[in-house]
Formats: sequence, C-alpha cells, structure tokens
Amino acid sequence: MPWSNQSGGGSGNGGGPWGRGSGGNGGGGGPWGSGGGGGGGKTPQDLEELLRRGQDRLRGVLPGGSMGGGRGILIAAGLVAAAWLVTGFYTVAPQQVGIETMFGRYTGTTGQGLNYVFPYPIGAVTKPNVGQVNSIQIGYRAGPQGRSTDKADESLMLTGDENIVDLDFEVQWRINPLKASDFVFNLENPEGTIKAIAESAMREVIGRRNIQAILTNEQSSVAQEVKELTQKALDEYGAGVRIEVVQLVAVNPPPEVRPAFIDVNAAQQDAERAQNEARTYASRELPQAKGKAAQIVQAAEAYKTQATAEATGQAARFQQVYDSYKVAPVISRERIFLETMERVLGSVNKVIIDQNGTGVNNAGAGVVPVLPLTEFGARSTGGAAR
Repeated sequence: MPWSNQSGGGSGNGGGPWGRGSGGNGGGGGPWGSGGGGGGGKTPQDLEELLRRGQDRLRGVLPGGSMGGGRGILIAAGLVAAAWLVTGFYTVAPQQVGIETMFGRYTGTTGQGLNYVFPYPIGAVTKPNVGQVNSIQIGYRAGPQGRSTDKADESLMLTGDENIVDLDFEVQWRINPLKASDFVFNLENPEGTIKAIAESAMREVIGRRNIQAILTNEQSSVAQEVKELTQKALDEYGAGVRIEVVQLVAVNPPPEVRPAFIDVNAAQQDAERAQNEARTYASRELPQAKGKAAQIVQAAEAYKTQATAEATGQAARFQQVYDSYKVAPVISRERIFLETMERVLGSVNKVIIDQNGTGVNNAGAGVVPVLPLTEFGARSTGGAAR
C-alpha cells in the first residue's frame, strides 16, 4: 500500500499525503472531508478498495472471469483497438471529394462513397464541397428585399483618362475537383484571397480604359478580362479554385458628376442614332443610284452598238449600190429613182396624170382615176372599231 488511511497509535499523526487529525481534534486534511475520531466526520474510501472493485467488475465481463497471465488485458486492449480502427470509415457525398492525410501529410484523394483512413491521431480526412458555387460581392453588399449597401472603398476606381468610376461586381467561383488538395492546403482564407485578387484585377483592367468605353460598350470585355486575370493569378498561387463568372452589377460615374455624365451619354446616343439613320439612308439610296447609272451606261452602250451596226450596214449597202452602179449606171439610176419615189410618195394621196392619154370617156385629158384602197381599208377598220 502506498500510504495508510489508518491513524498511527495514540500520536494521531496522519499516514496519508494529507495527514489525519488526532482522535480528539477532529482535524484532517483529506480531500473528501475531515478526519475521523470523536468528531464524527466521514472517512474517505481506500484507493486500493476502489481498484479492487474495478478488477472484480472487469473479471465479470471477461470470458472465464479470470485475468491470469495478462490474457484479459490483451483482450481488452484488442477490443479498444478494434473500436478505434472502426472509426476510420467515412462517407464522401456526391458533390464532395475526400482529402486524406497521415500525420498531417497528404496521401491521396478519394471519390464519393464509403472509404477508409487510419483514425485520429494517425490519419485524417477533409471533405470540401466541389459542387457548390460560391459568390463574392465587391463594391456592395446585398441586403434583404433587394437593398444593397455601397462600399466606396471597394467600388471607386480610377480610369485610364483620370476619371473615377463607381463599379460594383460579383465573382462566382467553386473548388476545382481536380485540384481540391491545393485548395485545402494552399488557401487559409479562400474568400478573402479571391476577393483581393479579383479587386486588384478589376482595378488593373479599369485603369487601361477610358470612362466612356467602360460606361457604354466595353462592359462585357471588362468582365471577361477580369475573369482571365483572376484565374491566372489563382493558378499561379496553386489555389485550386475555378472562376465561373465575373458579372458587372452596376457601373456609374461618381454621384457628384453623375447628371453631367448622363447628359453626355444621352448626347452620344443621339449622335449614334443620327449616324445610324444616315447609314440606313445611304445604304438605301446608293444601290438605287448605282442601278440607274448602270442602266444609263448599258443603254448608251446598246445605242452605240445599234448605231455602229446601222452605219456599218448603210456603208456596206452603199458600197454594194455603188458597185452595181459602176456595172450598169442607167439601170441603177432608174432603180434608185423608183425606190426613192416609193419611199417618198408611199404615204401621201396621189393623182396620176397620163400626159399622152385622153382620159376615160373624155372625162379629162390625161387624168387617170385611182381607186384609194388604203382609205377604204382605214375606213373599214375604223367602222369595225366603232
């Protein structure tokens, strides 16, 4: 026994570490109360008695009720070890991956389902959610019922033409399933790191552009460029993060000069609308003018071809007539005369006078009546039309 709880003789000196009081003093220093004696205090239980009771209970549990030869201790230790090893089983959800470590060192990545790792403190597992899309708001904080709080220290940025723009944007990101271990071990504060990198990238992109371009037609290109710069920086840090979307929520000039910028923007829109209308009118009128010009040119070319062909034909005809005239001048002159008279007198009323005749029934000297068949034909045609 390491110490005795019994009083030693009549001296009353304690045998335990706290001592015992004498029989008549009732003093004592035990942790469970005062010492015995005539004072009537409670006596603490003996430590060996507690150990004995525990051994008795253990014998009742163990097979055979005996602990001889250390067999019972080995069985108990085996049960404790088995229970400890069972705690190493774990389950990975569909949108998670398991990052296993042994003594704090990365050993591998597991997929969804039931897996096993050595229990604590030898092994450990971290299960980041790689399917969840996270959102970071920069320049504002969304509140209830669609209200938002402006963060001027984040949203005010200097443009390339030395103006200030008030810009709110949102970054959506998630853990890269192929680099989940980098996310777990390389980032202590993922949201703060991504926010700082995205804000720095946005300030860099805004600093290379004029304010008018940022307010009007280059917002999509700004968002795309910020996404690429942020992703590149995170990859260089080995963050294991994939940027999904960078969205500009609000782009405005500072409140002090906002009305002037609105007026300038409206004037630019009016100018662009007038230019678009002029382009529309030009695109409608120019083809018509070009078509008319082409038509006139084609008509002139056709007239030129026709006139040239007619002149060539007349020259060839004249040459043939001249060749015939050289062979028989008298006959050619007579034929030319007759053809000319036919062409000249063919469409006029005619009276034929026979200079050598006496007329018909002495009606008139040399007058030969002519039946006007053309007039009769015209009259008959006119009557049929009426």
